[in-house]
Amino acid sequence: MQYDVFGIENPLIDLLANVPDAFLQAMGLEKNHMQLIDEPRQRHLLEHLQAFPMQTAPGGSCANTMLGIAQLGGRAAYCGKVGHDAYGKIYEQQLEEAGVTSFITADGSVTGSVIILVTPDAARTMNTFLGACRELSAADVPLDALKASKLLYLTGYLWDTESQQEAATLALRTAGSEGIHVTMSLADPFCVQRHKQDFLDILDRYVDFVFANRDEALALTDTDSVHDAMRELRKRCDGAAITLGGRGAYVTRGEEHVYLDPYPVQAVDTTGAGDAFAAGFLHGLTQGQSLYQCGRLGSFFASRVIQQIGPRLAGDVRSQLAAVLEDPRD
Repeated sequence: MQYDVFGIENPLIDLLANVPDAFLQAMGLEKNHMQLIDEPRQRHLLEHLQAFPMQTAPGGSCANTMLGIAQLGGRAAYCGKVGHDAYGKIYEQQLEEAGVTSFITADGSVTGSVIILVTPDAARTMNTFLGACRELSAADVPLDALKASKLLYLTGYLWDTESQQEAATLALRTAGSEGIHVTMSLADPFCVQRHKQDFLDILDRYVDFVFANRDEALALTDTDSVHDAMRELRKRCDGAAITLGGRGAYVTRGEEHVYLDPYPVQAVDTTGAGDAFAAGFLHGLTQGQSLYQCGRLGSFFASRVIQQIGPRLAGDVRSQLAAVLEDPRD
């Protein structure tokens, strides 16, 4: 196989700037919140941010996971749509430089972005403009590359437009016909609420392993306990992981069930924790490691990410995760 994991989702370039509290007040922004914005609002914010140095990085939940897999030494590929503009070129270039093979397409729209405003107290105020990623279509999915992959990974955000749904459905059907393992993240509780029946149908028909946090799992299964939610998920697909934040995680596959204790750390920024968990877990899965080791690697990766600002771990990730890269049960 040419790729370990083939990911499909929304490429959103992260535009990060350090600003004073007064800037948030002037822009009418509520600190530490995320809001969806339209293109005029995006332009307005960027115009007023010209006086502040800005960092750029490829972002989006699935991209974070693919980048994490590449950091661990895995072979990751990524499909999505950007605009035919400077930010789209920067996104693809930085993705490739980080070791992820890009199957991104561009059109005349504006590249989606997340404008992240960091105030002196380390609070992150995010403004998300979805842009071109909403226009991903079935024609944009590179089927030959998908067929050359061990796993398909996608997220629930792809169900927010009809064309994205068509792209996701084609990928799911292709993976099913080719015997490619299908993994999916439920994305967020609001996404679950918007597309609940679709997600249940997808789990029944296509998904081998599903990732969810506690709120997502309870919302999808109409249960009020993690154990009941896990039982319901297991009726629909072979395996599942439910992350519990500072209380660890449950993972299950086949007849095997594992509870993972949390790693005791002081969280600085929980952005990207679920993406890092999925990256570690999927990397372990593609390397044939045990269910326990897959969950252990995902949990440890997430615990390292939340100790710093930003959704991805900086530096030499393999050396930072060396203590857990080998399966102690081997």
